[in-house]
Amino acid sequence: MADELFDGVALAIATQSGGFGSIDTNCRDLSGALVEGDGIILGDKESGDGETGITLPNMSTIVREVSQVASSFTQQADSFIREVVEGLEITFPLKGNGATSTVTPVAGEAIPATGIDELLGTAGLAGENGTAEPDYKYKPRATTEYSTVHLWVADLDFIFQDCLVDTLKLSFTPGGIALVTASIKVGSVQSYNDSITFPTFTWGTQSTLAAPTVENVGFSSLGGSRGFESLEITVANSIEEFGDSNVATTGMRQSQKDRVITVDGRIYLTSSASAIEHTQLVSTTAQTLDMFLQLGTAESGAGGEVMNAALIGINNIQPKSIKYDRTGAAAVVEMTGSKATSGAAGDEFYIQYN
Repeated sequence: MADELFDGVALAIATQSGGFGSIDTNCRDLSGALVEGDGIILGDKESGDGETGITLPNMSTIVREVSQVASSFTQQADSFIREVVEGLEITFPLKGNGATSTVTPVAGEAIPATGIDELLGTAGLAGENGTAEPDYKYKPRATTEYSTVHLWVADLDFIFQDCLVDTLKLSFTPGGIALVTASIKVGSVQSYNDSITFPTFTWGTQSTLAAPTVENVGFSSLGGSRGFESLEITVANSIEEFGDSNVATTGMRQSQKDRVITVDGRIYLTSSASAIEHTQLVSTTAQTLDMFLQLGTAESGAGGEVMNAALIGINNIQPKSIKYDRTGAAAVVEMTGSKATSGAAGDEFYIQYN
């Protein structure tokens, strides 16, 4: 019997317009020649499995065990209850859409590729036109957006339904590139197929545009302009599961109950405000100081420029744990779990492609 060839791994995502329990039929039925508009996302080669940026999930079952047969060590078959899919992730570079801005910029022109837009929505971030043209901005949303995920592996494909992103991590490495890692919580397996023809993909600027290097970053932390040795922003969505007899296949429903956005990193101290992190750590008043960074060069608004930049803001930072250290001859503060806060819903964080 011949071995099955490993044709590759790929992923597409689309929002379920009907909410939980529905499915995006276009995403489910994808095959043949696919383009960016189909919701495909090109991963980072140095991450995930098979040099694809996609971490393939572990598939297991929940069963009801049968009792041991008297006077025998022979096991009997358990009763199957449902399939559980855990560990699906995708990592991709943080960069612009690579389009050339028009001479007279249009609102929202900087929106990223369809799949990335859908993924950010599933991660709890709502997209809207930015504060200037052609910017496009994502802010935390108060509603839950379920998605359908189509995963191809070799000559198999899997259709995952009612998916949410439980954690979205933005990692910035100086001298490298910024990476986005989404951990996808699968609701259920809607279907799977064998002996499919692996699709062909036209990735557009996802493959031809180099991500901006983390250098010359306009970074401000707690009121001061300085540098960082490492920085990671985590959007953590708390998702709970509970029984629902009306849910097909699994009898289980999943929904989001809250969200926390945190910052971890090693940040260089400045002589003018070296105690600011500690001052904020022990403050008894509401936080008012922000953190933001400009990755890449923002489009100026004059038109004719390649859009390949993003402005990231974390508002009203509340330090939770700090530690002082050194890097070379410089003093640094290591921040862990610092929380983005806001008195107004959805204003604690944003990603603005510009």
